[in-house]
Amino acid sequence: MPAVDTDLTSLVVAARAGDRRALDELAGRVLPLVYTVVARALSGDPDLDDVVQDAMLRAVRDLPTLRDPSQFRAWLMAIAVRQVGTHLHRRRVADARSAPLDDAADVAREDPTLLHAALSEQRRQVARAGRWLDPADRMLLSLWWLEQAGHLTRQELAEASGARGAHVRVRLQRMRDQLDLSRAVVAALETPRRCADLDAAAAGWNGAPSPLWRKRLARHVRSCAVCQRAAAGQVPPERLLDYTLLPVPLGLAAAVVGEGGRVAKPSLAAKVMLALGGHPVAGSVAAAAVLAVVVAFAVPRTPDAPPAASLQVGPASLEMANQPGQYASTAGGLGVLSHVDAGSPEAARRRVTFQVAPGIADSACFTLRTADGAYLRHSSWRLRASRDEGTALFRGDATFCVAPGSVPGSVSLEASNYPGWFLRHRDGQLWVDHSDRSAAFRADSSFFVRPPWAGP
Repeated sequence: MPAVDTDLTSLVVAARAGDRRALDELAGRVLPLVYTVVARALSGDPDLDDVVQDAMLRAVRDLPTLRDPSQFRAWLMAIAVRQVGTHLHRRRVADARSAPLDDAADVAREDPTLLHAALSEQRRQVARAGRWLDPADRMLLSLWWLEQAGHLTRQELAEASGARGAHVRVRLQRMRDQLDLSRAVVAALETPRRCADLDAAAAGWNGAPSPLWRKRLARHVRSCAVCQRAAAGQVPPERLLDYTLLPVPLGLAAAVVGEGGRVAKPSLAAKVMLALGGHPVAGSVAAAAVLAVVVAFAVPRTPDAPPAASLQVGPASLEMANQPGQYASTAGGLGVLSHVDAGSPEAARRRVTFQVAPGIADSACFTLRTADGAYLRHSSWRLRASRDEGTALFRGDATFCVAPGSVPGSVSLEASNYPGWFLRHRDGQLWVDHSDRSAAFRADSSFFVRPPWAGP
């Protein structure tokens, strides 16, 4: 589901006008989104399905009050956030339902991505660290995950969380800081040779993650060199999110299907489940088990979603996918586009030929060097040809990771040290910009890997 969905607005308008088919399709489109944001915030809560149903029914009931149909998704997320808040306020035992650390490696059963055995330990660590956040930050983390996956825009996240302008950035940064701190605490607690002083600080702890104990343990972790070493080398969480919308589980399906193998009278919720399944439920409750929609979002280089094409070590030229004949090049030390064909002079052909090598910051990625031995790197977001400065910053700036491009056979190049920032052309110049996930951006950041125009 793209972050900007104009078709969704037309469905909202039709549903408000009384079109039942549009209402059913609208509900079917957004139920996985609501389920995911609630499930991430209420991981393992036995009343999860009830909260989702309450949010969906409230949205349907209050749809006529929505003033701006284009704001539907932000409005819906705000409803989900309020339902989660109401649920937590009523129960007042959310922290007591968090699993002990010994069990935390097994995240909620509704999350097939994080349960997959092939996931890295750091992905599982992020899931465990999320249990240490307070309820408001867990809710914000859930929304942030959806934004990173392209299911929400930043504006929609802000509307849903009730924040405005710079305040949403402050809240997100604070949440990220708490998540990083929680990861450090988890790493320190789970290291094979745990610090004896950490054990002393944890005296009286019952083993259940909680914001209070995060604060107490973090005071020691921040000042302890041993505990800090346990958390060394952590990858930013957005780089670990092999993200899926969560499948709607059997329990939620059974709640809207009649008992004894009889399909209940088609309610809105039942029609939502039918829409998600893509086919009617003809018989039993067991058939509802297949009514799961999983919309995958794979971060670059995940083994489940290999790029459509890739760079190879050796000489190569990069042609813009949406501007045939225009190649990545340099002029005056800056990245530009240059037109090259069989009649171009040797100097022009050498400028569009790069030596591709394993990434100097990440061997799974790539570094490109010019004919005179300079490195292509980004600096102040502009692509430049620079000599090796021998710093970690330079190595990160000069390493690009391959992701699928906008058309088959094309690739995009993501800055290794700025996930979500891609090499793209603007007005004949090459920049590294943050992806807005639009079709135009993807086209401007897609390259065909061509044989080198110049020989060795």
